[in-house]
Amino acid sequence: MSTNRKLSKEILITIVISAVISIFLFAFLQLMATSITYNYFEQQRQTINSYLSGTLQLWINGICFLASVFFFVVIFLFLLSQKLLYLGEIISGIEALRTHHMDYIIPVVGDNEFTELAKQINYLSETERQLKQKEDALKEDREKLIRSLSHDIRTPLTSILSYSELMSSKKDRTPKEMDTYIELMHKKALQIKGLTDRLLENSIRNPEYFDHGKFLLEQILLDWEEDLSEDYHCEIDWSECSDFKGYFDVQEIRRIFDNLLTNIQKYADETAPVLLKLSVLENQLLIWQSNQIYLPQKTVESHKLGIETIRSIISRYDGTVEISSTENTFHIMISIPVNL
Repeated sequence: MSTNRKLSKEILITIVISAVISIFLFAFLQLMATSITYNYFEQQRQTINSYLSGTLQLWINGICFLASVFFFVVIFLFLLSQKLLYLGEIISGIEALRTHHMDYIIPVVGDNEFTELAKQINYLSETERQLKQKEDALKEDREKLIRSLSHDIRTPLTSILSYSELMSSKKDRTPKEMDTYIELMHKKALQIKGLTDRLLENSIRNPEYFDHGKFLLEQILLDWEEDLSEDYHCEIDWSECSDFKGYFDVQEIRRIFDNLLTNIQKYADETAPVLLKLSVLENQLLIWQSNQIYLPQKTVESHKLGIETIRSIISRYDGTVEISSTENTFHIMISIPVNL
């Protein structure tokens, strides 16, 4: 039977049941009233003529009919009350959907149009709840992206400011030094442009396949070591780093080391060496970095965005980040799957 006729059939059955019960009740009341009336006249030894008998029967039938109609209405409303209550729950569900209370679930009862309506409302509620969750997740990801890229932009921007201050303060600079500083500033400006472009493009990745991944790291670490060399002594160990292949987004790899650099500049002891070891073992590129922590700790604002950014980037490569620190030292181990 089609769904759009189930409710009408249920109401029709309810009417029939109520009518059958009312007819039975009418017959029962008529029989009882007639019996009681005639027994009463017999006990009073009164004779009932045909006119009185017809009048009494008319009154009995009328009263019994009114009583049966009353009971028909009562029984019909009683049997229909469950559907009316269910309709009230559906109306509450619609009101919850209208006011965006997506946690309201209408119980699915029966198999009629009300049931289908409840299912559809629950479906709409679940769909809107999922959309809201996705919207919140996208909004949170967007905010994380903005915080992360804003944090990462500070590193090359700081370098540009340092180079420009150095150029302006140095009086006897040679043309070669000027060219070097301009080239470095241009390189950092391009890095900032890449980060801002990624922000505007909603973090569109641009992975490229590299046959010589070690060469890519060497180029990135040249700038990394140069940025740290003025204040820190860097020791980079390449002894166990063989060449490897894989898909890498250059901006993402650069951001990893930029965040390591920022972390060093904030917390590392300038009197102790900064250690960086790169190795390739069992199809894993391992990046281990360690430094002494400056004591007493520098007063710096920290939201741990650098570490969270590294974790976020490494997760895109199905890699891992492990951090182990003591009161005096900081260690971070980054693992990225690669091809040999």
